[in-house]
Amino acid sequence: MLIGFTLVVVAVCMCCALLFRLSVHALPLFVGFAAASVTYHADHGLVAGLVAAALAGIATIALAQIALGLARSNLARAAIGLVFALPAALAGYHAVHGIAVATMPVSIWPTVVALIGAVAIAATSWAQWSRASR
Repeated sequence: MLIGFTLVVVAVCMCCALLFRLSVHALPLFVGFAAASVTYHADHGLVAGLVAAALAGIATIALAQIALGLARSNLARAAIGLVFALPAALAGYHAVHGIAVATMPVSIWPTVVALIGAVAIAATSWAQWSRASR
């Protein structure tokens, strides 16, 4: 029983660490998924959808890096970071809410914990993108 509980705690911590690391790429993932969906539903096939997803995600990251390199003011850098932080907040909210609902009784607290998690994940993503390419 104790070993199982310990493994569950370690697994949740590892999932949270992975979520924080991958939250930076929430916008490129969304853009890639949208490109794949449009390509696949236009009857171009699965391989073309995967290629479109990869190219769209890479292009999103490349454009962000170029924009951060050209941005001279801190306000412009913060705006670019905010564009990447908003999808990360949405993804973080849903991920933390799923974990909270699975581990807490039904009440307002899973939503509160999910909102706190969304803010923390958005802040992490914003900080990583706003300090990139300095």
